[in-house]
Amino acid sequence: KIPGLWNIFKDCTRFFDEERPELVILIDYVGFNLYLAKAAKKRNIPVMYYISPQLWAHGSWRIKKIKKFVDRMVVIYPFEEAFYTNGGVSAKYVGHPLFDELNKREIDEVLVEKMKAGEEKTIVSLLPGSRKQEIRRLLPILLETATVIHEKVPSATFLLSCGNTRNLELIEDITKRYTSSNNKRLSIEIVKEKISEVIKASSLCICNSGTVTLEIANYQIPMIACYRVSPFEYFASKPHIDTPYICLVNAIAEKEIVPEKTMYRDDHKWLASNATELLLNEEKRETCIAGLKEITSIIGTPGASAKAADEALGMI
Repeated sequence: KIPGLWNIFKDCTRFFDEERPELVILIDYVGFNLYLAKAAKKRNIPVMYYISPQLWAHGSWRIKKIKKFVDRMVVIYPFEEAFYTNGGVSAKYVGHPLFDELNKREIDEVLVEKMKAGEEKTIVSLLPGSRKQEIRRLLPILLETATVIHEKVPSATFLLSCGNTRNLELIEDITKRYTSSNNKRLSIEIVKEKISEVIKASSLCICNSGTVTLEIANYQIPMIACYRVSPFEYFASKPHIDTPYICLVNAIAEKEIVPEKTMYRDDHKWLASNATELLLNEEKRETCIAGLKEITSIIGTPGASAKAADEALGMI
């Protein structure tokens, strides 16, 4: 990877020298992009950074480099503007581009109704993430969680989301090994790609704590967010975590709207307990849904991409 990145860096700096762009726009990927920002700054080319790395969660020490090499941060979470401004960096909140995409996305309502068919069904969706490592770590725990939920809520059936078909074989293999080795007869349907439809059909989502939590919030479906790490990663990173929340929904609200947990061991009992409560306790469900409505009123307005483009044009 490093030789490849070095070649990309050389191509970029060569472009800076030969074409003299009026603006460089960097997106995410802080480790590499800060080197590009430094190279652009050295050549007196303005730098806009769109979609901030999550320095507010871990790595706030890097804000000094951002201040030194970046002219304008264009951020997608409301709390990020204050984070950078307080650090002496020019910043503008424009909203999250996910909601531009969701606003244009056509939902297959027929499929949603087909998934929901049967009044006796309580649909719980399992969303283990999009990266293979996330799936390997989290899916076995989610399957164990599903077993306990079904014991407590016999009407529960499960949709297992496979957003990226490249992960289908891995998901099928883990699921098959779990059900055969544990002699479990869970009603689990693996659904390829149709993440929005899976979410809309659900009574509850149990998910990896990434951007998908915002999509679930958009449809105002109660959820539990979790993230699995190794024991070493958990204890080594703990002193460097600068936010009390791993779930974006909770981070935006600055309070716990949905249950969340960073796990370094099998915590399926915790997941199942919270899931059962959100399925059976109507007051808990309504409180969670009200919180999700509040979040989407803050961040759920489309137009982020156009606002980011306006910021870029204003720098030229």
